[in-house]
Amino acid sequence: MELIFQEGDFLVKTLDSSWEVDAALRLRHDVFVDELRWVPPVSSGLEIDAYDSFAHPIGIFDNNNRLVGHVRLICSPNPFMIEKEFACLLPKDGVFIKTPSLAESTRICVSREVRNNQVMSMTLGHLLYKAIYHWCKLNKIARLVTIVEKRYYVLLKRSKFPFEAVGDFSLLGEGILSGIIVLDWGRVEDELSKIRPDFFNWLTAVNVPQYARSFNVDKAVA
Repeated sequence: MELIFQEGDFLVKTLDSSWEVDAALRLRHDVFVDELRWVPPVSSGLEIDAYDSFAHPIGIFDNNNRLVGHVRLICSPNPFMIEKEFACLLPKDGVFIKTPSLAESTRICVSREVRNNQVMSMTLGHLLYKAIYHWCKLNKIARLVTIVEKRYYVLLKRSKFPFEAVGDFSLLGEGILSGIIVLDWGRVEDELSKIRPDFFNWLTAVNVPQYARSFNVDKAVA
């Protein structure tokens, strides 16, 4: 099912046009190629891989119709990146159980120039996780697995997101300490509603715009 909601001056939605997808691929190239050095550069400036053919992309747009945040979701039984590209981060003596109600979020990123911006006292990183939560609810996904930098994992834990690390954090790309983490949405709802009701109310409430989109979607803003 498709996702769309308004958060302050930002619109969060499933990407459903070619220019929206290209904008996300350009942002991914900026972050994962130029900044993190996780993947090699390409002349097109679009970071794309085989997972995009079956992934579900989501974007955050500002009030200038510019994509400033992105994440993609991959559902079982499709292959996950942690099973191949990031298998080195899985515990060597453990077993990763992949169930139909598990999804993987990958290529989560925010434009560098707006990473310190806030919306309703939350960062755009938090807003991406709000988008992931609602997309998972719409699509009956109970658990999320993802790869994050350790410093961002610490920030998520401070926000009281009950993420659990799977294995150790290891160096990737340009010496970025990264690891695999898992989140159970039922536990999120149970724990956050008790210990951070204000944050829980923000996370679970959405403002669906009256029209499918109030922004001008006829052309992209570079």
